[in-house]
Amino acid sequence: MSNKLKLLLFFVSSAIVGIINGIFGGGGGMICVPLLKLLLGLNDKQSHASSVLVMAIISIPTIVVYITTQTFNWGNVVMLTIGVLIGGLIGTKLLKDLNNETINIIFILLMFSAGIKMLF
Repeated sequence: MSNKLKLLLFFVSSAIVGIINGIFGGGGGMICVPLLKLLLGLNDKQSHASSVLVMAIISIPTIVVYITTQTFNWGNVVMLTIGVLIGGLIGTKLLKDLNNETINIIFILLMFSAGIKMLF
């Protein structure tokens, strides 16, 4: 695949990740991780870590829209933030300690479970 085609695919895919994240308020990482592996050749740990950073950055405009339209409940936001911060710290520690194969298996199981849950 030529570099120009690879770059075009990367930008189109990135736009799709942003659209999905904007519509659903998350979930773009589920697409971002495979894209980073496929198009940039990153390993599992690099893909997941990079995806988290990308999701944080692209969530900023979404946050601004939600704050200006007051589309959420502040009490829920505070409680969710506390849980997500604690979970994020635990997840970061696990990412460093687990091997690439285990991370990949966990990711596949989570994606599969989410897909099954959405069907029912």
